[in-house]
Amino acid sequence: MIVIDSDGHMHEPYDLFERYLDRAYWSRRPRIVKIEGHPLDHGRWMFEGKMAPRMPMTPGVGAGGLRYKGPRHARMHARDDTLDDVPGRLADMDELGIDVQVVYPTALPWVSDLHDHDLAAACCRAYNDYVAAQCRQAPERLKAVALVPMQDPSAAAEEARRAVRELGLVGVTIPGIVGDEPLSHPKFLPFFAAIDELDTALGLHAVTGMHYTPWSDCFRDFFSTHITCMPFSMMVGLMSMIRAGLFERFANLRVGYLEIGASWLPYWAWWVGHHVEEWEETNFQGSPDFADWGEASYKLPPTKRPIEYIQAGRIYSGFETDENLRQVIDNIGAGCLMYASDYPHGDMSWTRVPETRAMDGLSDAEKDALLGGNAARFYKLPLTVPTAGGQPATTGVR
Repeated sequence: MIVIDSDGHMHEPYDLFERYLDRAYWSRRPRIVKIEGHPLDHGRWMFEGKMAPRMPMTPGVGAGGLRYKGPRHARMHARDDTLDDVPGRLADMDELGIDVQVVYPTALPWVSDLHDHDLAAACCRAYNDYVAAQCRQAPERLKAVALVPMQDPSAAAEEARRAVRELGLVGVTIPGIVGDEPLSHPKFLPFFAAIDELDTALGLHAVTGMHYTPWSDCFRDFFSTHITCMPFSMMVGLMSMIRAGLFERFANLRVGYLEIGASWLPYWAWWVGHHVEEWEETNFQGSPDFADWGEASYKLPPTKRPIEYIQAGRIYSGFETDENLRQVIDNIGAGCLMYASDYPHGDMSWTRVPETRAMDGLSDAEKDALLGGNAARFYKLPLTVPTAGGQPATTGVR
């Protein structure tokens, strides 16, 4: 049973832009600052007068700075939370029971809040060059997704093509909403066309307090912002993509909605699907009475209900081991759920793989799919890994 971590992380090193940013942007580069006298502040990125994570006691507050110097967990082999120590990370993956890990950024999704589009694109190029270089040290075990400047969809499409075709990254990550513009906005079509052309994975991911997310600005404490921003931004993202008919327009589009568990998906698939059916069956669909209630009236482009895309292998989600996975699987099937470690974040679990293997009520085939088979299909990864003897280990799930 091969294990693929669909959503691992790393904390971007403080000197990332000194090492990789195009020198033309040197004077405008984001920098690390600290709150003087604050013992729990480990450093924050400052860009265009803003800080990420957002400050304590401010709307949408984030975590207490970005800790990466020194291992976050006592049992870590890696010397810090970046991707600089590849041998140490591989040792941690061995302890976690992970054969292949797909790495996502932690802080840098704040690039979607930059007003300077050229700087945003340069920051994305620097990040993608860094993760590609580190993954090349262990190409069969470490993979990464690309960061793109979604506030400039044409530049995002260009960087997606470079990252996948030239750097060998296995997907692209974007937020569930870009500033205050949903993904259903027509301006994003060139980006989605590029993802379709590349036939690569698209991972939607939120990070608390790093960038704007729906409703998080209502709160000034991390507990509330974290609970709110993570699932709501993913739910907005899925709804927006259905609203725009993107899955019908782009046949290769497959999307993972990550780090919010799986229990939301049966409900949201029903809720959004209920509205799709209602719009098709009532006079809301293009009715003159509602023509001025929204952009281009309420008429929907061709689309199916989310459950149909889930069952077709187009929509994926992470899961947690304390969820009622039997109930989730009975509602939407086992083919859309992917194991994620969340390493090296503070709320990760070192025992999620054996816990999943030990679950009662799930078949071996379902566990195989959740731990590796689904992620292999989503990211188009081989279901083989090298063993100590040089022969590949394989799983029966295809």
